[in-house]
Amino acid sequence: MKNFEHSLEQAVADGVVLGAVVCAKGKVNYSNVFGNRTVTPKAEPMERDTVFVLASMTKLMTSIAVMQLVERGLVKLDDDIAPLLPALAKQPILTGFGEDGTPTTKESVGGTYDSANSNILQWKKYHGLLGKPGVTVEEVFGHPLLYEPGESWCYGTASDWAGKVVEALSGLSLEDYMKQNIWSPLGVKDITFWPAAHPGMANRMCSMAFRDTRSGKAAQSRKPIPMTPGAREAFGGQGAWASMVDYTEILNSLLVDDERLLKKETTAAMFQPQLSGGPKQALNESMANPQWAVGYYPPGEYNWGLGGLLFEGKTDSWRKPGTMLWGGAINSAWFIDRATGVCGAFGCNLLPVADPQIELLMKVFEEEIYKKASEERRKTRL
Repeated sequence: MKNFEHSLEQAVADGVVLGAVVCAKGKVNYSNVFGNRTVTPKAEPMERDTVFVLASMTKLMTSIAVMQLVERGLVKLDDDIAPLLPALAKQPILTGFGEDGTPTTKESVGGTYDSANSNILQWKKYHGLLGKPGVTVEEVFGHPLLYEPGESWCYGTASDWAGKVVEALSGLSLEDYMKQNIWSPLGVKDITFWPAAHPGMANRMCSMAFRDTRSGKAAQSRKPIPMTPGAREAFGGQGAWASMVDYTEILNSLLVDDERLLKKETTAAMFQPQLSGGPKQALNESMANPQWAVGYYPPGEYNWGLGGLLFEGKTDSWRKPGTMLWGGAINSAWFIDRATGVCGAFGCNLLPVADPQIELLMKVFEEEIYKKASEERRKTRL
């Protein structure tokens, strides 16, 4: 690990990142900390239990929760969930704008991120919603679709709505559901949607940093930058906080098929590609220029599984086809490669989204884990 560790240590020394925590499990069991979780008013070192903003890394946990409900026969993946969430039945498809700027729509269900699409931003502006973040899933994501479901693909808000489905079917808050059915079965305690309610976690949170445009170095933000300011309910697509050590336990459960979270056949289904035709083409067009996505994504063929992005191969990447991976907006990321037998997570809190310098460190980390996995295989053969 010396080359990788030197790269991270040098990145801290050069101000590329204030600090990071990295973890891997499977054929490689590794965790390490670099730099500081906060630098002002005094330096506090990163620790293995430092708590990070998960952002879209939350989505994997929500997917697991939904698949548990599928296992219990409470819902099917193709069920119409509008009866459970009436707000979804009211959402139209945005078809365009009139000459006076009036949006034209037709009835449908769903949603996408406004930050990812200028038409949604224009729709929000027309309705006077810009600058009004909202505090519930419906308030934040109750805007139109861009196309009929199944006709195309766009990175969107489905996981946030899926979290509401979990609550509706289980009768529990998303926090309580995950605590009972995901976190407790794994024996992890450093994951929550509400860190302020857990002083032990709140005191270990990583400060937010940003890339200073003049110096190019990471600088600590003077105040927190929450994903959903003032949220009054859990957002299943972006709202959780966790230590990388505890989050990696979730990855490892899916990696080794220990059935503490899902049955083997359900876990296998999580890694099956879900897109074909136009939707798959739209995804791969997006991944041909992946500056919007946090993580390292070399040229290749991609699909989407029930838990995250799927790498389907056709490149010289070390990843095996079927690897599932994704990241969060604050420049943290995870991967699970069941064919190779490794999983890992890289944690830091830094903006802007998909910072190229951090993604290079993610690449170096992942390369090193695969190198060590290859060495372990050779030892086993000997």
